[in-house]
Amino acid sequence: MSLPSPFYQDESCTIYNADCESIIPSLGKIDITFSSPPYNTIAPTLPTGMMAEHNRKQNAGYIGHQDDMPEHEYQEWMRRVFLLCQSVSKGIVWINHKTRYRDKRGVHPLEVFPWPFYSEIVWDRKGSITLNARKFAPSHEYVYGFGEPHFWDNTKNTLMSVWQINPERDIKGHPCPFPVAIAARCIGASCPVGGTVLDPFMGSGTTMVAAKLEGRKSVGIEISEKYCELAANRLRQKVLKFEEATP
Repeated sequence: MSLPSPFYQDESCTIYNADCESIIPSLGKIDITFSSPPYNTIAPTLPTGMMAEHNRKQNAGYIGHQDDMPEHEYQEWMRRVFLLCQSVSKGIVWINHKTRYRDKRGVHPLEVFPWPFYSEIVWDRKGSITLNARKFAPSHEYVYGFGEPHFWDNTKNTLMSVWQINPERDIKGHPCPFPVAIAARCIGASCPVGGTVLDPFMGSGTTMVAAKLEGRKSVGIEISEKYCELAANRLRQKVLKFEEATP
């Protein structure tokens, strides 16, 4: 199956506006995957795509994906997509996810992705917006690396496995972009210079920005045309080296 024309392309980045399951099998081999997929956390009883945060309303739904799927359907979908990613990745498949509370119980990411992992990172968000759930306020997420590295930068070995990094708040048009620093650390450590990073749920393009900063190429797939345009605009801008957050 041939690939469609890219939505956006430059010397280091390629964006496809499509369903990732239709694109990944035709990509050929890439070096690593880094992605933060939809979390399936929007309760169907709430107004779709809206939530309260610090007493204001803002978009919260992941455009293009139903974010209140039956849990078993969501988990099957996630496994299908990331098994495809494993099939085309030479090295590690990194997934940013969190413990979610569905049907009155916590669902850990390793229930969704029940595979042996190579690396576990705890992202300390240094705060929480969920302060009224009758439980300790969740203030962390995880990044799991599945598979084995085909490349590893040993100068990164001194980084600890708990990363205190503020959430990204400066990307207008996307409800929950993760910090560039998280993707950049994983990419810099496990993808060779000039290698290619895949993000099957590209969103606002954070993985691709991080790859560009680290001197790597990237392929992003996104079903929402709005997010494709948002990511393309970010990539068109001059990418400046950011200050690394404190480990």
